[in-house]
Amino acid sequence: MAKGLFLGLTTIDIFNTVAQHPTPNQKIKTERQDVCAGGPAANAAVAFAAFGHDTHLCCGLGFHPTTETGRADLKKHGVSLHECSAIPNQLPVISSILINTSSADRCVIYADPSKHKLSLDFDYQILTIECSVLLFDGFYPEQALLLAQLAKDKGIPTVLDGGSWKEGLEQLLPFIDYAICSDDFYPPGCSNSEDTLALLSRTVRQGIAISRGADSIIGCLDGQTQHIIPPEIQAVDTLGAGDILHGAFCHYILAHPFMKSLQLASKIASLSCCHHGTREWINHL
Repeated sequence: MAKGLFLGLTTIDIFNTVAQHPTPNQKIKTERQDVCAGGPAANAAVAFAAFGHDTHLCCGLGFHPTTETGRADLKKHGVSLHECSAIPNQLPVISSILINTSSADRCVIYADPSKHKLSLDFDYQILTIECSVLLFDGFYPEQALLLAQLAKDKGIPTVLDGGSWKEGLEQLLPFIDYAICSDDFYPPGCSNSEDTLALLSRTVRQGIAISRGADSIIGCLDGQTQHIIPPEIQAVDTLGAGDILHGAFCHYILAHPFMKSLQLASKIASLSCCHHGTREWINHL
């Protein structure tokens, strides 16, 4: 069992599964509802914990009454929560999610996460004790840089979930060992995947990859590029698949080379798309 630390955004997700997305002024009845913790770091942490690891999530979920369901969900799935919110009683980031069963597409409405800050007084260093892998999702750049510098000094591998470019990442990237980014991740001056790969190759310490949904993952290590083809599936729900890819990668990179870890993680992400929500796949792992 390894210890994994995940720093980033944690939300309260409200899921509604519908046969089709509503038109203006239409009322529709949901086929399925659920409420759980969400966000890139939280979903990745749950995925890592599903492999039996000691999993820690550092975030700013807070103590507003609406967070209790999320806290219970994380505890149920084996994630130890380290609450670091600078304003612990404020309303958390709440996401309303519509999942279209006919296409497996999702529509997400969420609050502005930039209003949520982490405390500067928390002892972040203690979280790195006996840590085997550390993931960042691009949020909370000040704390991320502090932990990344500690990780470098301690030889802890670091992983970046690059969903979209965020201010402060230019300072964090030189401390990242593995960057797995979406095809919407465009650093300043980049307008396509080729530009992004070239920039990351000059800054990230080891492997980089760009995930592209159902299309191949572009992996790059030591100047060599490889396309990793995910399994063909009948998708039911694609929500959180990228987050789960990152959490599974954190598990596999502890024992496998970079490209193999990407390949194995892509199978887990595909598995998650075959089931509703961001948790049901664990029962089929």
